[in-house]
Amino acid sequence: MDQTTRVRPSLWQCLWAVPFFLTGAVWFGYTLFHGLMHVTDLLTQVVFPGSAELNLQPGQYSVFLEEQSTVNGKIYSTAESVSGLSCRMRSVQTGTPIAMARPSANVSYDVNGRSGHSVLQFAIQQAGKYAFACDYGDAPKGPEVVVAVGSGASTAITRTVVDGLSAFFGGGAAGVVVILLVVFRRERAKNRLGESGQVRI
Repeated sequence: MDQTTRVRPSLWQCLWAVPFFLTGAVWFGYTLFHGLMHVTDLLTQVVFPGSAELNLQPGQYSVFLEEQSTVNGKIYSTAESVSGLSCRMRSVQTGTPIAMARPSANVSYDVNGRSGHSVLQFAIQQAGKYAFACDYGDAPKGPEVVVAVGSGASTAITRTVVDGLSAFFGGGAAGVVVILLVVFRRERAKNRLGESGQVRI
């Protein structure tokens, strides 16, 4: 009489992969939400045309032009062209100008009603007060804009995205491993049953 034997493990055990997929997706969402919601805490907002005095520590800084922003209860929306807007910085103590350049990477954010993108970067070698000014030069007067200055903001945004993607793909990879292990063990069990002449189910 034929002996009927169920193949183990069951394909239902592939469901053990679901928690890994869900964990990766949830952690991905949490990492992005938490990281990006606080990244603007690193930025100091200044309204231009005009000038401001900033207390800066040594480090690399990024300058962001904010398209949507709120400063002191006033809402700013930069829909007009800001062509011709130029910025400059100098040390208040020594008068030494600080070199500013285009950013090495294009970084943007859109959180808490604020959106912006990187437009300039500069480095500070010595702690102190620095005069930061932006205007339209000889061009006709342009719109008021909000510029945000901060150290580490670009790095924080990049790190947040990388950490989120790592969590997402890490959870997915773990889930795939579980499925492959179940399938592999089933195929090995099928081969053993086939060699013994048993009926596989």
